[in-house]
Amino acid sequence: MDNKYGNMLPKKSPAQDDYMQLKNMFGEDGGALVLAIKTDKLYTEENFLMWKHLGDSIAKLDGIKSVLSEADLFTIKNNTSEGKFQAEPIFSDETFKSKSIEEIRKEIRQVPLYNGVLYNDSTNVSLMMISIDEAYLSDQNKSGVVLDAEAIALGYEHVFGKMHFAGLPHIRVVMGKRVVSEMYIFIGLAIAVTSLLLYIFFRSFRVVGFSILVVFIAVIWSLGSIGLMGFKLSILMALIPPLMIVIGIPNCIFLLTKFHREVKDHGNKTKALSRVISKVGNATFLTNLTTALGFSTFAFTNSEKLVEFGVTASLNIMFVFVISITIIPILFSLTKIPKSRHLKHLEKNFAKNIVNKLVYITTTHRKRIYLVTVIVVGVAIFGATKMEATGNLTSDLPDSDPILQDILFIQDNFNGAIPFEILIDYKKDGRKFDKKTLEKVEAIQANLNEDTIFSKTISIVNFMKLINMSYYGNNPDMYKLIERKDMLRLKGYVDGFQEDMAKTQLVYEYQDSLRAKKTFYSDSLMLNYPKIAKQVMNYEADTSSADSIPPAQYPSQNEIKDFINNTDRSAEVLEASMKIYPQTAVGLSLKELIDTANTTYRLRMQVIDLGSYEIDTKIKSVSAMLDTILNPYGDQVDAYLEKFEAGETSYADSIFDLSNSFRNNTAANIADGNDSLLFQFDLDPTLLATYYDKNEFKVALEKAIDDEELSYLITGTSVVAAEGTQYLIKNLMTSLIIAIFIIAILMAFLFRSWRMVVISLVPNFIPLLVTAGIMGLFAIPIKPSTLLVFSIAFGISVDDTIHFLAKYRQELKVRSYDQRACVINALYETGLSMFYTSIVLFFGFSMFAFSQFGGTKALGLLVSLTMLVAMLTNLTVLPSLLLSLENRIATKAFREPFINIYDEEIDIELSELEIDPRTRIDYDPNNPHGDEEDTDESEDLKS
Repeated sequence: MDNKYGNMLPKKSPAQDDYMQLKNMFGEDGGALVLAIKTDKLYTEENFLMWKHLGDSIAKLDGIKSVLSEADLFTIKNNTSEGKFQAEPIFSDETFKSKSIEEIRKEIRQVPLYNGVLYNDSTNVSLMMISIDEAYLSDQNKSGVVLDAEAIALGYEHVFGKMHFAGLPHIRVVMGKRVVSEMYIFIGLAIAVTSLLLYIFFRSFRVVGFSILVVFIAVIWSLGSIGLMGFKLSILMALIPPLMIVIGIPNCIFLLTKFHREVKDHGNKTKALSRVISKVGNATFLTNLTTALGFSTFAFTNSEKLVEFGVTASLNIMFVFVISITIIPILFSLTKIPKSRHLKHLEKNFAKNIVNKLVYITTTHRKRIYLVTVIVVGVAIFGATKMEATGNLTSDLPDSDPILQDILFIQDNFNGAIPFEILIDYKKDGRKFDKKTLEKVEAIQANLNEDTIFSKTISIVNFMKLINMSYYGNNPDMYKLIERKDMLRLKGYVDGFQEDMAKTQLVYEYQDSLRAKKTFYSDSLMLNYPKIAKQVMNYEADTSSADSIPPAQYPSQNEIKDFINNTDRSAEVLEASMKIYPQTAVGLSLKELIDTANTTYRLRMQVIDLGSYEIDTKIKSVSAMLDTILNPYGDQVDAYLEKFEAGETSYADSIFDLSNSFRNNTAANIADGNDSLLFQFDLDPTLLATYYDKNEFKVALEKAIDDEELSYLITGTSVVAAEGTQYLIKNLMTSLIIAIFIIAILMAFLFRSWRMVVISLVPNFIPLLVTAGIMGLFAIPIKPSTLLVFSIAFGISVDDTIHFLAKYRQELKVRSYDQRACVINALYETGLSMFYTSIVLFFGFSMFAFSQFGGTKALGLLVSLTMLVAMLTNLTVLPSLLLSLENRIATKAFREPFINIYDEEIDIELSELEIDPRTRIDYDPNNPHGDEEDTDESEDLKS
């Protein structure tokens, strides 16, 4: 099961590279399950304790890395005696004797960091952020931990009211469950509706049973092929099994209709089956091939998921042909010949009337057909101009869906709900806590916080403010960046804080290893972190001695080793380490906000679930803001540098005038470690000018400029989803053009007539235009799911065209002198099968309308509609064009193609030959057919 959601980008693309850079440095951007409640009674002793117990219960589940809520917060205090910061839990006494509930509330509320992140005071909404191991989320057998956590939370609804769930883990797992359940529902519905239609058409349980057996085998093969090729079941892949039913049944209908027609004509079952394979087999192969080609063009998108979908669908469509062309003849060869009641569908008045009506319209009212077609195409083109694109993560969810409702609840109270990330490369380690650089990040956050589409941003700046506030006794007024005058005084604190951060980071890694059942890491935790060993061993200091030396507060290394050798306490070690060194939830941990190895700041926030082009517009405006703040002199420096490189060396002074950092860095680069030369540059500012015409100055200047320029990238799930949609819109339209081109070449190869290629494509273009027009007129947006409609529908609708033209060409070989009769006979021969198959396709794809996903629902309805329009155009427009153009298209090349779709050896039925009464000597104009006179001769011929 692939429950990743929203990423349709190819592996090699700039947006995907940026996202992978984020993952490599900081892990998944959406690993937190968000639980939200709305209550004004959280801060009562009973309710607050229940909130704490809820978090503790969830934290005990396998796969839960951490839980953070208002009941789990720490405060940083200034330990002046040791000259370091010390983290203490705000709430630890469940008896509320050490702190009252009001004192707890006050202490939490005085830390500005948590406001707008864990609670919204104005709306009385509180969050619990549950960090989940990605290994559990991506494992189908383990991802149920999300549902387990939610089930625990739902058990507290009687206390806190309705529980709202959000976050990508919730979306991924719930969507994944829906995908699997919907696949089975669609398979059941597709089988049910096709079985009913088959029985209505053929009035035979045998026909229904054999056809369902064919598609059932096809479903098994499709699921097996997905697993065999190492692909995962996704929303797209789950469409393939029901697609096999919808595509497989038309194969059976064409084969069975021909079989029944042959049995009716001569009553020889073996001969009938032989002709089914030879006459319809080639045409069915080619129709399946064109459908497969329609799907195979998804491989040109380079999107991993679409490539997998296209490859799997194409292969399985050809599998369906193999199954149907073998199973149907084999089964019918083992059964009795169909009875007359099974053949009645060929002579039904309803069926005859349909075909007769089509013949009448195409032979006598072609102008009306063309007029209606032109009007429909005109309206469709007008509608197509109104098509709009979207790509937001929840676009496939209906307005009433609980997932969407909960996301909107989070958005209403905390603005954003979908991860949006900014990574800033500060380039030099010495710049990590530089006040000037941090002020730039602070300015960026201030700009973003003013934009209501973003949630509150969290960065290293928030922690530096928290450190400053802690240094001044947790005075909220001091929640600001450290002043330059305090930098030296706080250096020891910050260095100690970084050491603790590195040490704690190692604890987190050990904890992750323990969760992965690597129990030997419990030894490392106990030996390297005495606090953990003390709690696990229940160690108490020996105070019985009267010695003046104070007793050891922690067990010795030898005592710990002896304890380790005698027992395995890995589970207790993990639990103790999590209490002493809790992993704060994603977004509030310092390790989640700065990567010192890659000199990268991370700004975390969420954005409202916007459409792809809206996100793109927002990215551009944010980029402009980042350029202005991070590199205020960027454009001027580039302009001056260009002038300098053109020989106007005085522009070096212009660059230095913008910022003294450029001068200092250039001097340092020229000195290259020579302190004496660097000192001379400081003493004599004009000395640097003597280097302007030297090549080493140009290199040093360019490096100085590059070092000062802070680079950034914007990424996150929201960005990837938006970029993916735009990428698909461009590439799927390309793939559709490729599909049309490939099928046109195939048609040219089959019919050896470019005129026939044009004529065959016209009735298949019209349905695509109509679908595009309906999408525009009814505001159905273009998105990854609805874009699939065009390639799928085109590949399938061409099938009817091939069947019709194949029969038309066969007729031309017999009676090329009367093309009108050729068209009429082709309609009589294939019209009923085309009608049956189109009805099956219409109702088969309509089953997707029962989906909970808007995209799947729209896909089903649009493909159904396209199939219906394609049937009408192939049964009216195509014959009309053939009749109107007549001799211009019936070329010898068309009648004698490279490949004979039908077996021409048995095209002429001797039993159907009759003497033309007009050649008789005793021809009577009043009785042109000689009904009475030639009866005996006719009988003699037949016998």
